[in-house]
Amino acid sequence: MWTLSAGFRPWYDKPHDLRLASEICFGLRPEIIDGTPKVYIKLMTQCWHPDPSKRPTASKLSELLGNWLIAICDDPDPSEISDQFNVAEEKKFSDSERNKFRQPKIHPQAFYTSRLLYFPELINIFDDSEIPRERKI
Repeated sequence: MWTLSAGFRPWYDKPHDLRLASEICFGLRPEIIDGTPKVYIKLMTQCWHPDPSKRPTASKLSELLGNWLIAICDDPDPSEISDQFNVAEEKKFSDSERNKFRQPKIHPQAFYTSRLLYFPELINIFDDSEIPRERKI
């Protein structure tokens, strides 16, 4: 969800290494992109909840996304949801026009192909530590 709101992948500018893996395990999440609809932010942060049982289920996601689709595309009367997405689209379009030829510089150790991330040291990091609930950089 974050990639859709940002237009690029998270942590493109950081090495995908033990440090990043441990920070993610300890609650690191990407910064919310300015202009992202509030309803979208709410759902995205629910999906990031450290307790998997408190994240939305697939059926709940399907229901919410279906309702948004109806509110945005099919309902002739504007709603708060459609207004939020319209404002976000206008902002994204104006931002993309300004940054049309600007590509983010991807860190040489940022990998976006499927591969095994083997960090046995993570076990030591979690020994005798309590994982904080949330953390943003």
